[in-house]
Amino acid sequence: MKMLTVYIPEAYIETLDLLVNEKLFPNRSEAIRTAVRDLIRNEIQLKKLIENRKNKGEN
Repeated sequence: MKMLTVYIPEAYIETLDLLVNEKLFPNRSEAIRTAVRDLIRNEIQLKKLIENRKNKGEN
């Protein structure tokens, strides 16, 4: 894994800390990795859905 430095609003950090304190994630880093993974997965699914709709419209 590589390290990446990002600037995050304080409110986001506070919410991350709540998630960690509630034991939903072991630490901030894992919560952020999960969020990034889910974002990428959702964007790929959305792109595929849009492409499928465009292709159906061309037929």
